[in-house]
Amino acid sequence: MNGNAATPSSSRLTMLLCIFVLSGFAGLIYQSIWSHYLGLFLGHAAYAQALVLAIFMGGMAAGAAWVSHAGGQCKNLIRRYALIEAVIGALALLFHWFFVGMMGLSYDVIIPALGSSAAIELYKWILAALLIMPQTILLGMTFPLMSGGIIRRFPGSDGHVLGGLYFSNSIGAAVGVLFSAFIIVPWVGLMGAMLAAGLMNFVVAGLAWLMCREDETVPPRFVQSSGEESKRSKTLLRVVLIATFFSGAASFAYEIIWIRMLSLAVGTTLHAFELMLASFIAGIAFGGLWVRSRADKSGDPIKLVGWLQVLMGLTALSSLYFYSNSFAWVGYLMSSLSQSDGAYTLFNLGTGMIAILIMLPAAFFAGTTLPLFTVILLRSKHGEPSIGRVYAWNTLGAILGVFTAIHLLIPVLGLKLALISAAMVDIFIGLLLLRYRAFENRDMIRIGICAVAVLVCVGLSVFKIPFDPLRLSSGVYRSGVAALPENTQVPFYRDGKTASVASSFSNTGAATISTNGKPDASIQMNDTAEPTVDEPTMVLLGALPLAYLESLRTAAVIGFGSGLSTHTLLADQQLKRVDTIEIERAMIDGAQIFGHRVERAYNDPRSNIVINDAKSFFSGRQHKYDLIISEPSNPWISGVGALFSKEFYEFVPKFMTEDGVFLQWLQLYEIDEALVGTVLNALTPVFKDYHAYMSNNADLLIVASMRDLPNEVDFAKLFDGRIATDLQRVGFDNPEQIAFRRVADARMLLALANMYSGRVNSDYFPVLSLEAPKARFQKKAARHIAGIQIASLPVLEFLSISNYLTHSVSTGVRQHYSRSDKTEQARSARAILLGLEDGIHPAYLNSAEITLEIAAISRCAPNEERSNIREDLFVKGLKVLADTVLPYLSPMEQRGVFIDPLWTDCGRIPNLIINC
Repeated sequence: MNGNAATPSSSRLTMLLCIFVLSGFAGLIYQSIWSHYLGLFLGHAAYAQALVLAIFMGGMAAGAAWVSHAGGQCKNLIRRYALIEAVIGALALLFHWFFVGMMGLSYDVIIPALGSSAAIELYKWILAALLIMPQTILLGMTFPLMSGGIIRRFPGSDGHVLGGLYFSNSIGAAVGVLFSAFIIVPWVGLMGAMLAAGLMNFVVAGLAWLMCREDETVPPRFVQSSGEESKRSKTLLRVVLIATFFSGAASFAYEIIWIRMLSLAVGTTLHAFELMLASFIAGIAFGGLWVRSRADKSGDPIKLVGWLQVLMGLTALSSLYFYSNSFAWVGYLMSSLSQSDGAYTLFNLGTGMIAILIMLPAAFFAGTTLPLFTVILLRSKHGEPSIGRVYAWNTLGAILGVFTAIHLLIPVLGLKLALISAAMVDIFIGLLLLRYRAFENRDMIRIGICAVAVLVCVGLSVFKIPFDPLRLSSGVYRSGVAALPENTQVPFYRDGKTASVASSFSNTGAATISTNGKPDASIQMNDTAEPTVDEPTMVLLGALPLAYLESLRTAAVIGFGSGLSTHTLLADQQLKRVDTIEIERAMIDGAQIFGHRVERAYNDPRSNIVINDAKSFFSGRQHKYDLIISEPSNPWISGVGALFSKEFYEFVPKFMTEDGVFLQWLQLYEIDEALVGTVLNALTPVFKDYHAYMSNNADLLIVASMRDLPNEVDFAKLFDGRIATDLQRVGFDNPEQIAFRRVADARMLLALANMYSGRVNSDYFPVLSLEAPKARFQKKAARHIAGIQIASLPVLEFLSISNYLTHSVSTGVRQHYSRSDKTEQARSARAILLGLEDGIHPAYLNSAEITLEIAAISRCAPNEERSNIREDLFVKGLKVLADTVLPYLSPMEQRGVFIDPLWTDCGRIPNLIINC
């Protein structure tokens, strides 16, 4: 069929548009998966997402620019498009193996040779760009080639074709993002997703090749006219290209800022990011669909695009209003939904709708501008190359928008003013375009009215839409509460390059530092009050390894948090240097509210705080540490799961001395046993021996080494010098109390790992990143693992993992560790049973008394009453007493209780009960 005889509604056009849907589907799978891959190399998901977006757009700009110059005389643009798609597919099939090889070469050879941190950073960014640049350049060629080919075959409806292509490609991209995050990656991992996208490119290439065998009619090359007409044409070209450049910059600044804003309301999970990205792209798609039927009908497309630019800026400003209410909406979702799998799906749908409400209106107008700018140049006879030019300048602007938002607008102005600034760019472009086409007084009056209305909207946005730190740092996506209590003080709040950090004080005197609303550490600043539940974890992270190491010269801590772990480590005088590695500088500044509790982390000359990624820092420094402590944030946060992966655990020992120790923090809350098993399956094959401790009821500390660990650890040496003060502050004043927290050795950890064999958290199959967000939403906990400490039998003592506390040793701070609380309860029960005046803890008096009554009353009741008592009551009483006492008292302390029991003397029972 001859292209000139066809109409835009023909089946061939529809098929070509469907092919472009598949192309967009595969293209955004690449963008999503590249973010995961490069996040492993760059060290933070936010950096990787921004870099991928910038390179993605930059490569597409280069490809589009090349096509605009070199593709004009090609006789079959769609067949050339098919070849490009095939090459993209081939590169996708090879990407995983090339990436893995380059990572090994970089960490083992190149980065160690570079030396300086600046050179390493430059190398990382250059390599990351080179890894995906060829594919992105090819992707940039696809839109100009496909659109040029279709316009040749279906002439006379340029706007209709361009809008349709923009819609098709964008809607395919939006679906691709969701399909990748929720189906492909959970099913086949990152490598499988790359292969699937590559195969899809081959399908697209084959279909396009078969459908367009005949050549196209090559339009005559655009010849620049002379004189006044030439001057006007050049002026128009400059105006359009500059406008599309800054429009692209503003649009992608919106995307970065909105994603950061919404992370505070809906969380920083992988699923949340993909939902936000899909919402933005869907808005662009529907904008292309809307303009498809209007571009060709517009009498003055420059004026139309001017008004659309103004509307884009105004809808971006209006998104602040909806955003300010989004915390309440997320809180409503959290409180209304159950904790089932279906409810998690509804939660994702709900948060996706919130993202759509905030992002889609402005994104819709963003989707209208590029087709209109292209139509303007085609109408003014700038020819087919104008398609590539507009696309190239728009994508170059996107790069500027991404980097300006991350490195300037957000850190300097904060999220709110950053968004307002980007909106002002769009509005200013629109007003300039309207002024460019203003020929009558009424046009100027309209522009003036519009400018005044814009100023009013900007003023309302700045002064009437508050960004309250109590709301922004509430973590509503975890707690369901839209704002922190009003009596909470927030002396520090900053939007950093990778996260928003807040430091707050509660009315109890506890200080908390949070990242994107998720509390990372809490310390009680009132020295007379009990420590927070986080403090034993942070102090033991710094103290535990000191007991395992005879010689400790250098240490590294991954994750700054409050700085308390680093502070505790530096209490040891033999340490020469502690490198604390943190990805976000705002965390370092925010943690200063902890004052004297963490002062050594800031003021000790041996403390070296590094803003970097751990892998890059270790590779660049090439230093072997006696101790490495890993205490990152929770693994459900996008990108953090890589610090709990098989590849990370294989990497760490390269930078440990022969007798070195590695200490891993692992949460047992907002996670389940199967996910903990994926971490244990990643860690246990690497190291030779392990011990595990519980610092509280939900934090597991795993000590690992490439050598055998001593079964009897000398914790007594921790109570000499300054570190004893830190330990006493959180309830440890005796070495036995630390040994008492040990809950597993290598046998136990391997057994736990084997219970969940078959799944390993890996960089390339990120089980934690995919499944931990659901576990967090469902408020799951690894209760069986956490419950080892309070088993109904003294399992830990039988296996010689830990011992009973000597009766004279305090159990420490209450309510941090259930095994300590239950030991205190058992001691109180024993004291009552034996009629002792000392040893009854007031907090456990009631439960001890009940234990006594249940156990004794059925045995010691008068004969005439005994027949009225159920026969199983005595057995039940003995069971309760056994559960209360047996697991927590040593055999010596069982004398008089279950060994040669004294309390069975019925003559003593009434007096004991009365005394209680």
